[in-house]
Amino acid sequence: MKVELPFLAEGVEGGDVVQLLVHEGDQVSEGQPLIELETEKATVPVPAPTGGTVSRLLVQRGDHVKVGQAIVELKDAESGAGTAETSAPELLPAVKPNAETQREHQQAGPTTSVPAPKQPVMKQKVAAVGPQPAGTAIPAPPSVRRLARELGVDLSQVKGSEAGGRIIAEDVKAFVRERTKRGTASGGGGNIFSTPYGSERREPLSSTRRKIAANMTQAWTTIPHVHQFQDADITDLVALLKRYAPEFKKKGATLTLSSLFLKAVVHALKLYPQLNATIDLTNGEVIYKDYYNIGVAVDTPAGLIVPVVQQVDQKDLLQISLELADLAERTRKREVKLEELRGATFTVSNMGGIGAGPFLPIINPPQVGILGVGKAKMTPVYRDGQFVPRRVLQVCVAYDHRLIDGAIGARFTNEIVKVLEDFQGMFLGL
Repeated sequence: MKVELPFLAEGVEGGDVVQLLVHEGDQVSEGQPLIELETEKATVPVPAPTGGTVSRLLVQRGDHVKVGQAIVELKDAESGAGTAETSAPELLPAVKPNAETQREHQQAGPTTSVPAPKQPVMKQKVAAVGPQPAGTAIPAPPSVRRLARELGVDLSQVKGSEAGGRIIAEDVKAFVRERTKRGTASGGGGNIFSTPYGSERREPLSSTRRKIAANMTQAWTTIPHVHQFQDADITDLVALLKRYAPEFKKKGATLTLSSLFLKAVVHALKLYPQLNATIDLTNGEVIYKDYYNIGVAVDTPAGLIVPVVQQVDQKDLLQISLELADLAERTRKREVKLEELRGATFTVSNMGGIGAGPFLPIINPPQVGILGVGKAKMTPVYRDGQFVPRRVLQVCVAYDHRLIDGAIGARFTNEIVKVLEDFQGMFLGL
């Protein structure tokens, strides 16, 4: 049987193969991971649906695989039979004579139950042609041209394997794999090219980076952002944090400003539910969420990933602190689960830990708001007739102007500031 990439999560169409966990000839059991896939913002194993012997690997490391695409061919442990597609001669005439079909028959080993096909249609495939001369139209469909752009491939340098030198997706992937091998062999650690200005290194965009690029482009071009800035005096908040941090440490948790930000945000969201909603323009509806799942932006080597702390309103600071630390650690290690990246109703992005100043955060759709905070600064503040040093944090709330008016956005931001300046007052209902 051919094992296809299963449905992983809503909105996830596929990912990049980052590791092959089995080899041809291996015996595998049901549930055993076959490959490791980098999809959207998580790395997930793809398990075997049944036990058997790996007769053929249909993907290689670096391949982009879509849901429903075959990744591994298994032989039944009992019957030794292959896939229905390869063992049923009556299905062969209906198979489109593309590169994948011919490659399957060319690579079939002695255990394959079907002899090599002799249909004339399979002979239509001509030998690969060389790069196209300048000025010649390159025969490639739009999907292949798009793939080439994503991978930084010049199609004029790719050999087409279809009739007439037509280039298919597998040709582009093969070119990238060969280019990577050449770059690695030369010690460059990538794909090295010489230009009149010096050397350049090209690397394919990862699945994570492609998804980030697509989401940010969509958000910035389709959502009318308003950015509301406000200063918060967090001198007392920092003192509170230092006072209770040792008690949290005794319980195995680290009390951070991020934990306090989540509590402050949920308090404001309850007062202004427009910020905890989704706008559905297709059906002309506003979907108000009665749950408070807060996404927290985490800096990782693979890019910005946003795991979600579920039901923040139902958790105390100790629970939030423990969960935040665990989520952040597993996210950096790419061990976070797909379901832990979904369902956020609002996002907090705190870049104060890396010393960043104020910035303009981008809304993560379908959410309609995000809080961005940087590093607080010691600032002279005029109080009681004199200037005193205070720790001031500038916060920025971005909101979707299609749903949220400026007055609501400003009041929401002011409420967050109010909580940050008098955190204990929030618990007293003040």
